[in-house]
Amino acid sequence: MVEYSVTPLRYLLRPVERTGFPSADVLSVYRDHGVIPKESRTDNYNKTPLNLSRYQLVQAGDLVVNKMKAWQGSLGVSAYGGIVSPDYLVCEVSPRVHSRYLHHLLRSHFLIGEFKSRSKGIRPAQWRLYWEDLAKVEVSLPPVKEQRRIADFLDAETTRLSQIEGLVKKAGQLAVARRTAVIDAELGALSDDCVAPVTSACELVLDCVNKTAPIEAGETPYRMLRTSNVRDGQVNVDDTYRVSEETFKKWNRRGAPQIGDVLFTRQAPVGEAGLLSSDAPVFLGQQVMLYRPNELRTIPEFLLYNFLSSFMKRQFELASDGAAHSHMRVHDCLKLRIYYPPLDKQRRIVGRVSRALDHADRLRAATAKQADLLAERRQALITAAVTGQFDVSTASGRNVTDGVSA
Repeated sequence: MVEYSVTPLRYLLRPVERTGFPSADVLSVYRDHGVIPKESRTDNYNKTPLNLSRYQLVQAGDLVVNKMKAWQGSLGVSAYGGIVSPDYLVCEVSPRVHSRYLHHLLRSHFLIGEFKSRSKGIRPAQWRLYWEDLAKVEVSLPPVKEQRRIADFLDAETTRLSQIEGLVKKAGQLAVARRTAVIDAELGALSDDCVAPVTSACELVLDCVNKTAPIEAGETPYRMLRTSNVRDGQVNVDDTYRVSEETFKKWNRRGAPQIGDVLFTRQAPVGEAGLLSSDAPVFLGQQVMLYRPNELRTIPEFLLYNFLSSFMKRQFELASDGAAHSHMRVHDCLKLRIYYPPLDKQRRIVGRVSRALDHADRLRAATAKQADLLAERRQALITAAVTGQFDVSTASGRNVTDGVSA
């Protein structure tokens, strides 16, 4: 039986701060991928500043922690050399622990929960994990030889899962491309005389209150819609922050979102739009715009199709700005133009598009579900391996979920 020893991280890590290497490659830290070159991804919307003199040098084998998102799992041992944001924590790893084992261990579910409990801040968006709190976290370590065996197993298995996730993501992207092509074909057949300001089709356009609402603990029914809740033509009202009734009323003085409203994100990722289909009590979070169709002149689905079209995306790209985070200004959001034919023609287009997109929508839903299952499998596999719930030499054992052992 393998014996584990308990060790505080302060004895395994040493914070370092090495600056003055502006020509090195910029690295990013992802919850799902760990530390990777920033240029290898297209979904990092943070713009790299021109002055990189304060960026910190990372050497292969160093641990990098995004202090603001450690509680979400945004940390990892880097396999690359490069530089990272001065707001990150960089630590050298002791030879007492195998670096790749530590990488998987620190990204396991139970330790991410530990980071969450030790992070400090008024609200989740401001939570930070500082070195003095990370240093107190205790980890259980088997002998280094066993650490290496576990790391080799997890490296192989997580690489395989990443390949599957890539295929699932590609299938989802193809479904989105299909949707855009169908919408573009319908709108592109309309005359240019049908183009009008988006405000012509709306009875109400709202931006959020220009400050962050307080986030109260507790399971209240009142929710704040963030940019992350608006994706792929839909608005997810479940995975978001809850607030008190008092806060909800205060932040909804100008009008509460309602079924049929089109919501739009004006900060990275700029241009995500969704149709609100829930009657849950919600209000707009920062950088979320609301477009309420005038029902006498506009069908909500038709307005949404405009926001999902290539015609609209070109407008986003021209109007987007921002040194650190790409965003659109409110006055640019008010100047957006849409295809705006008579109501009867809108109905016919909505009918044709909805029928054509039925298969693509089912495929997108299926790929999203599969992506969630793969993420769960990855996390369960890592947790089971680093806690010794099964012998990695046979990859079978007890207390492993069916999804992992299958």
